Amino acid sequence: MKPLFFESQPTAIINLAISPNKLQSLMQEGKLHPEDFHCLDPKSKKSVWGMLRSLAAKHI
Repeated sequence: MKPLFFESQPTAIINLAISPNKLQSLMQEGKLHPEDFHCLDPKSKKSVWGMLRSLAAKHI
């Protein structure tokens, strides 16, 4: 399969939804980092913080 290329502008933003399990998996594998995204609502932010605490606790 050919990779999809598109013209990206430095200020372009793509809004998307992702399942919590997939987000946790991507962060656990080191493929996605918290500085790569931001949460759009307080409930999502609280969930992501919980995931990060859980992942960090596994490394202690």
